[in-house]
Amino acid sequence: MNRVVSYLRVSTDRQDLESQQLEIETYTKKLGIKVDEWIEVEMSSRKSFDKRKIDNLLSKLKKGDVLIVSELSRLSRSIREIHNILHILMEKKINLHVIKQNIVTNGENDMTTKILVTVLSMVSEMERELISQRTKNGLELVKKRGKKLGNPNIRTHVERIKEESEKWAERYRSLITGFVNSGLTQRQIVEELNKLKIQTRRGSEWRLVTLQRVIKRLGLKTRR
Repeated sequence: MNRVVSYLRVSTDRQDLESQQLEIETYTKKLGIKVDEWIEVEMSSRKSFDKRKIDNLLSKLKKGDVLIVSELSRLSRSIREIHNILHILMEKKINLHVIKQNIVTNGENDMTTKILVTVLSMVSEMERELISQRTKNGLELVKKRGKKLGNPNIRTHVERIKEESEKWAERYRSLITGFVNSGLTQRQIVEELNKLKIQTRRGSEWRLVTLQRVIKRLGLKTRR
């Protein structure tokens, strides 16, 4: 008989655990299924596969079993690790349900699913990097306000725009590199970015010329 296993990767905050449990219970109730086993592990990206019980989890699952997580980052925050986990699940024909990203796999080695998971993993990673950068910028601003202003080094308007453009392009390096490695053409990459509703630096839809500028700034080579 096929089993349903839920994997909870939580912080020390008890509310985080309860929130994941409630989300999974609500989800499984809608599907009319029951969780047979809950696997909990404290969140830490520095912990090894073994300490995060991933190996134990994957060895328990058999063909036709269902693995449920609230979101991709609960499996791992590393794109490479998520790829490896997904590959093992597909090889063993295990069904994966990711609630937040609305991913449901049927255990088949499906290229479309792999690309989707890669893209969503990259978007999540970018969001974490942006939050980290905003926090860093905020701290720097607080420090500057606490100091006496001297004679600032005033840069030209053109230099500022160039620097901002390079920083903005760098945010999308992982995402666009993933598309390139998947063999997508430039036009296909533009379509995927617009499907994901990711806006350009000016807040508009992506166009081919916009992508080409970003690719040039990042020094990437793509299929036309």
